[in-house]
Amino acid sequence: MARRGGWSTPLSAFIPQVENEFVKLRNQIVAEALQLLQFGSPVDQGTYRSNHRISIGDRDMTFELVSGSTAPKGSIDQQAYDREIRKLLTENAPYTIVYLQNNLPYGVRIEDGHSDQAGNGVYRTAASALRSKYGG
Repeated sequence: MARRGGWSTPLSAFIPQVENEFVKLRNQIVAEALQLLQFGSPVDQGTYRSNHRISIGDRDMTFELVSGSTAPKGSIDQQAYDREIRKLLTENAPYTIVYLQNNLPYGVRIEDGHSDQAGNGVYRTAASALRSKYGG
């Protein structure tokens, strides 16, 4: 707050507060993105849906060719979701890049519309929804 002759609190005191708010917003958007990716994933054995990866700072190029959850399309693989969200909870650096990706060999084909369940892709559709909501 301003007072005659200067500020009662130095502006630098607000930096941690702003950074904390930024981390909260970043985590909220990433969690929402992961939900959209899982909701939009085509499901046969659940492998694609359970292989969306969150990585912070560096890309995680891993994937598992093991069957995942077989819950129907339009639902969440809760175990995979929780596993990835835990990664966000350990990273509080506000300006670190967060990656969301799926490294399965057939992921590009799904994104290119070669799935009856996700004809418009998965990442493209999620990105469009997030841009509509948050701008960009």
